[in-house]
Amino acid sequence: MAGSSTSGLVLVDKPAGPSSFAVVDHLRKTFTTKAGHAGTLDPLATGLLLVLLGRGTRLARYLVGLDKRYVTEIRLGLRTSTGDGEGDVIEETPVATERDMLALQGEVELTVPAASAVKIEGERAYRLHRRGVAVEMPTRRSEIFDLRIHRYAPPLVELELHVSSGTYVRAIADALGGHCRWLRRTAVGPFRVGDADESRVLPLLAALVHLPERELDEEEANLVRHGRRLPGEGEGPVALWTGEGELVGVGIADGGTIRPETVVA
Repeated sequence: MAGSSTSGLVLVDKPAGPSSFAVVDHLRKTFTTKAGHAGTLDPLATGLLLVLLGRGTRLARYLVGLDKRYVTEIRLGLRTSTGDGEGDVIEETPVATERDMLALQGEVELTVPAASAVKIEGERAYRLHRRGVAVEMPTRRSEIFDLRIHRYAPPLVELELHVSSGTYVRAIADALGGHCRWLRRTAVGPFRVGDADESRVLPLLAALVHLPERELDEEEANLVRHGRRLPGEGEGPVALWTGEGELVGVGIADGGTIRPETVVA
């Protein structure tokens, strides 16, 4: 039942048009609890958006760095001011070859699009762009783990991409001398858009399936709830849960102990 006690993860297949904030606001009102997303999607993009509810909002830090998968159609030979079809054409370019595209795999330095959701001095870049405010956009080092060409029919090409967190696909299109006609996010880490159902709230533990786990007995769970360290091997974040499947929190394993970092129970 929806209410202030509702906590968990919702997988949303966002349509084109609404902002990520609008989607989050809708779910906040639907479940009457606080909500937040773990990685934004630009308004024109569609696909998977991870929305955390209630106590789950404390887990966002463990989701925002996950790798992403996209499918996009790029119009080659024309750069635009926004990196997509809504912007003004600013340059005609030679049509990129399949070899040019495949050469982008690996680490690349890309300029963040002017119409992206990145914040510039506290305001979304796409809002500044809509008002005609010219800003110097930063560059980001990204990694393209995999790039597959689904269809090459110049001036159009359809690509499937597996990229690191923070990678802007429109920046990839711009690097190829073109712009995105459409963009769809199909996966975030282990989560797939085919599993999206905004009426279903997944349990808190399901939001951390990508992390190693440690089952706690009641004494250990109480220690974690009070911020006390536990003995434990490993390194990095560990999901800490009880035998009833309740997520107690996330600890950081280091030097033979696990230090509670985020407590949700």
